[in-house]
This record gives sequence, structure tokens and C-alpha cells, in this order.
Amino acid sequence: MNKRNSLYDIKSFYNKKAVLKASFQGMRYQIEQHQEDEESDKVLRATIWPEPFCYEKTAEEKKTVQEFPYCEEGLDQVYDWLCKEYEERKEEWIQARDNPYEGLF
Repeated sequence: MNKRNSLYDIKSFYNKKAVLKASFQGMRYQIEQHQEDEESDKVLRATIWPEPFCYEKTAEEKKTVQEFPYCEEGLDQVYDWLCKEYEERKEEWIQARDNPYEGLF
């Protein structure tokens, strides 16, 4: 899995409402600041899905979403979750990496 520092940090990245989009060995992921409404707390929302398509072009049912506290410790939790999901679903990610268009045509 990519290194923890590849998720950047809250102050210089997510406070600017930037969205991190990356991939690792067939697993694509996105991390962003999320807030339901002005009264709710901010969270880090992490989403994973199989290659080959970007977030916007991937069907919702192929995405897995998890939310974490909006802090540096929350980013540590995001990293741990990404690593866990990669390991637990490794065959799925490798299949997506090696056969990205299987079943699409």
C-alpha cells in the first residue's frame, strides 16, 4: 500500500477542500472532507472501488465508503482501513488490475 504520508495532512490539503484521488494495484480510492450540513461535524470520507474507471464513472454499487474523524488521527485510521481493505479483498483488486474491462463489453 502507498505510504501514510501520501495521504497528505489536514491543514495543507483537506482544509482547502481538496480531494485526494489515487490507486494501488487495482484498488482506486478517494479521500475528501465531508459535511452533511453546516450544523454537523466535518469528517474524512474515504471511498474505494475497483479499476478501471474514475470515481464519477463508477457505479455506486461498486463503491465502499467509510467515514473517519476529521483530524490527523483520522487520517491514520483512513490509512489503516485502506491497507485492511486491500489485504482482505486483494483478489478482487488484482482481478481489476489485470483484467480491467472484464464483463464490460
